[in-house]
Amino acid sequence: MATAKSVWGIDIGQCALKALKLRDVDGELRVEAFDIIEHPKILSQPDADRRQLIRTALEQFLARNHVAGSALVVSVPGQTSFTRFVKLPPVEAKRVPDIVRFEAEQQIPFPINEVIWRYQTFEDPDSPDVEVGIFAMKRTDVGNMLEHFAEVAMDVDIVQMAPLALYNFMVFDGQASADGATLLADVGANKTDLVIADGARIWTRTIQIGGNNFTEALVRAFKLSFSKAERLKRTAASSKYARQIFQAMRPVFADLVQEIQRSIGYYTSLHRESRFARLVGLGNGFRLPGLQKFLEQNLGIPVARIDSYNHLDTSPAVNAPTFTENVPSFAVAYGLALQGLEQTAVNTNLLPVAIARHRAWRRKRPWFAASAALILASLAGPLYRANLDAGTFAEGESKLRQAQSIIQEYEGYRAEFNRLRNQGTSEEKEIGLFRNLFGYRSFWPSVHSLVSRSILDVTMGPMTVRDRKILDGLENLPDEKMRLERIKLVQSEQAKVEAIRHVSDPAERESLLAGLRNAQSILAAIGRLDAGKLRDSMLKKFTDIERRQRRIIVIEGLTAKFYDNIDTALRPEDSAASAAPAGRDRRRISRATTTGRAKPGFLLSMKGWTPLSKNDANTLINNLLKRRIQEISVTLPSLSVVGEFRLELKQVGEAAGRRTGVVARPAGRPSDMLTGPLTGGPRTDGDKTEQGPKVPDPLTGEESVNDTRFTLTWMVRVEDDGIAKNETD
Repeated sequence: MATAKSVWGIDIGQCALKALKLRDVDGELRVEAFDIIEHPKILSQPDADRRQLIRTALEQFLARNHVAGSALVVSVPGQTSFTRFVKLPPVEAKRVPDIVRFEAEQQIPFPINEVIWRYQTFEDPDSPDVEVGIFAMKRTDVGNMLEHFAEVAMDVDIVQMAPLALYNFMVFDGQASADGATLLADVGANKTDLVIADGARIWTRTIQIGGNNFTEALVRAFKLSFSKAERLKRTAASSKYARQIFQAMRPVFADLVQEIQRSIGYYTSLHRESRFARLVGLGNGFRLPGLQKFLEQNLGIPVARIDSYNHLDTSPAVNAPTFTENVPSFAVAYGLALQGLEQTAVNTNLLPVAIARHRAWRRKRPWFAASAALILASLAGPLYRANLDAGTFAEGESKLRQAQSIIQEYEGYRAEFNRLRNQGTSEEKEIGLFRNLFGYRSFWPSVHSLVSRSILDVTMGPMTVRDRKILDGLENLPDEKMRLERIKLVQSEQAKVEAIRHVSDPAERESLLAGLRNAQSILAAIGRLDAGKLRDSMLKKFTDIERRQRRIIVIEGLTAKFYDNIDTALRPEDSAASAAPAGRDRRRISRATTTGRAKPGFLLSMKGWTPLSKNDANTLINNLLKRRIQEISVTLPSLSVVGEFRLELKQVGEAAGRRTGVVARPAGRPSDMLTGPLTGGPRTDGDKTEQGPKVPDPLTGEESVNDTRFTLTWMVRVEDDGIAKNETD
């Protein structure tokens, strides 16, 4: 949108409508008008008609102010919106939209087609990391807000979240500290918006504590009506019962401080290098006597209340005393108007695309009418000339016959051309058959690479950034014993495995292997040893480790079902393709196609087993292996993961008639057992006194009745089948 000459920023709060009109005059922002319209009742009161109160406020605003010719920017509350910040892996800029959409589908707790979402990247010049802010709101909530303005014939140009408007105000007006993080607290009637500005970083949170909570505390303490308690709260500083009033409100003070401390603690746990320089207070709720001092004493950081703006001039038409008195209430409207003038750091717009396009076409209608008039005028001359030419042509019948002869000759040439062209149809089909023999030549190698690399990374590879996030989350578990056990399960001694790869002396390798506790790493190290005697010794040390602690994934089979159009297979009615696991783990990944051509694909089903328990197997496969498959697939040009994963886990039970106990190992060296079959079955050797079939571990011969079998199913789309590119050449 081009920069508007003037912009109205409108913030509809629980207690009042606040509006601010800004104009850019030679690079300086000037307040041309403002308005505050208080509601007769607070919108959140049970007996309040919210829709009618907002309509009445907007009608009063239109009656008192001139809005024609100005852009209109409105806010939506922070508690009805969704905000999440994620760090992107180092990828090309053209792939950022696909990765952000994947993250949005995972992070937003609603179906993606039921929300309006936008994103914006935040880059720090001193850091290579790129952080993306994802902002979303349900379509119904945005539609309800826009209906209020549509009822009074007001066209909205931009819809912005109130916390982001506060951030834009804080950065533009110089309220953010240059040598540390700044926390802005906008205390409203029902909630408090917390916004952190820390260099190029931004973080927001809305807590459900506001001015009404203090009023309700007085209602309970003194048995007053809500309106009388509100008046008592506003005059608390001059009341002779000030001590009793503040004593009644003290629990609310404590709750507010506790929530702010929790927010500061959470942010510093994510960014340990950050230090808070000050807290900035806004909103009518911050006018409560004693609140500023109470926060400063309990938070241990300077607290300032904004009473004026640094980069805003008032025009002579503005009643300066009235505007100055309400400065803390105009911060959101200020930030909204700044975005309309394109002066902000965050410029996302939650206005539905359909409405934005309709407004754009409506603004262009006068130009279309003028263009149509010009076209009609330009056609008048050729029509007149056509009439003159028709008369001239009637007089030259010989020229007409000559033209007909040329047309007949042309038709003969075209028929000959079609005959010669059709002669090569059979040869083209034969060429196509030979070319199709090369189709999918890179697909199956990519699938095998995807599976093997994913298993290698989650069992013995270096810890990824996502694994580190899992560890950080485990550190916050309240049970100390549980936390240590879970961390020990995830962590593995990867550095020792890497060191073994470069050691040539067998005795030194044996010494290093003796200290390892990661079962998959030990097996990998054993497979690289040449001496049979040393290999047997290492296998014995491997079997001495408790079976349930061996982090192994063994694949028994990988099957596939082909679909001509994988997008059709993903429809809800296709239960075989769209089945998803119940619960909270509903992860999706998709890669945008560049053409409208149907994409083929496969339903992959991977079966295998692991000696881990069912819960630990779920953690390893459902949380780490699936995520690694998704991450690696993004780097593969020939395929992409689509739809949802489905994981089935089954504890291997004892067969009927089988005695419990350790199964005798088959004859032969332990190293021979490593090259045996991958599937267990009935065995007749060993201890002849045991009854029933035995299901030994095919790798070590140990009993595997408590092992966990799994089936992991997912879908892949063929992005490059080796044929499509040739068809477009």
